[in-house]
Amino acid sequence: MSTDASATDSAAAGAAATGPGQLPGHVDVLHLSTVHHSHDNRVRNKHALGLARSGVDVGLAIRATVDDPDGPFPVYALPQPRGRLDRLTGSQRKAWKLLCRLRPKVVHIHDPELVPMTWLWAKLYRAHAVYDAHEDLVKQIDTKPYLNRYAKPFMKLASRLLIGWADRGMDAVVAATPEVAQGFGNPRTVVVRNYPWLSDFTDHPTPVPGRMVYVGDLSEERKLSLMIEATRRVREQVPTAHLVLAGRGLGKAKQVLATEPDGEVVRYLGLLPPTDIPGIVASAQLGLILLAPLPNYVNSLPTKLFEYMAGAVPFLGSDFEAWRTMFPAGGVFVDSEDVDATVAAMAQLLADPDRCARIGREGRGYLEQHFTFESQLEVLEGVTRALL
Repeated sequence: MSTDASATDSAAAGAAATGPGQLPGHVDVLHLSTVHHSHDNRVRNKHALGLARSGVDVGLAIRATVDDPDGPFPVYALPQPRGRLDRLTGSQRKAWKLLCRLRPKVVHIHDPELVPMTWLWAKLYRAHAVYDAHEDLVKQIDTKPYLNRYAKPFMKLASRLLIGWADRGMDAVVAATPEVAQGFGNPRTVVVRNYPWLSDFTDHPTPVPGRMVYVGDLSEERKLSLMIEATRRVREQVPTAHLVLAGRGLGKAKQVLATEPDGEVVRYLGLLPPTDIPGIVASAQLGLILLAPLPNYVNSLPTKLFEYMAGAVPFLGSDFEAWRTMFPAGGVFVDSEDVDATVAAMAQLLADPDRCARIGREGRGYLEQHFTFESQLEVLEGVTRALL
């Protein structure tokens, strides 16, 4: 990790020039998203925070209710769009105006739909542009329940065009996994994985008997209904079993979350700030990461899985071959398409706290050796400073 004194002094001078409570009128690097929410783990808590800790003059423009000038980096609030059309027009118009005001040297975007606008702005203002590929965009289309079978082919075509534009037109591509990176030929393509900050997980595990936790976006593709049904059935064998959910409800999951949680067997905490997640994880006897076997999931690296390992909490995960290979310690795998098998695995783990504690310790040890964001920050900082 770089300790460039001049960069650190420059960032400090910029902050001092604006004074407390005022947003800087310029940043060297701007991370930009009109899609992700203000607490997005990769955008805000990994990339922007990591660069700020490294002394890079960085800011974040993202959907938020208010500006935040006083954190470790300035946050420029982009308003919630009224719909997809407004997101593609109004939000991008506001992002363009912000770019013209801040004049960053590097624009790091996290949404494929921003590629054309950012490419044009960077050309006009002689700046550098970076595309952050969170997922395989084309495969992701298959996970969108609001798209019918007639719309999906057109969306896949549009996705391929945007990815091709990013590949050829951006100055660098930052991919979340090696599998995503394989879809790009850009000579400056790097992989920055969604590993956790090890320094965030210092809470000693204090598992509440029978508590299962899920942290992250909630949807039917992420097996929300299965988790709830399985928890109620497990209660017949383990009376203390209960489920704590934390995250945004997406699509049909919003209706499920409005009716199913009862405060006892199923508790829903809503979307929590990132600083609350380690404490929630530390209270769990078991962390859940059960996904549908969709093309975009079977090779994914879910943040929540690493968070469970960092918190020394065993995970119960979908039986994907890639996960079995990557995570030889830290959890148990189950066919998440089979409710009976899922219930049996939950009951066996919850009934054996000593086994859970041992698996959790093994997972934490394996993560410390292989999966920390401290190691990934070196890659992100390297490509950013190269463009600066």
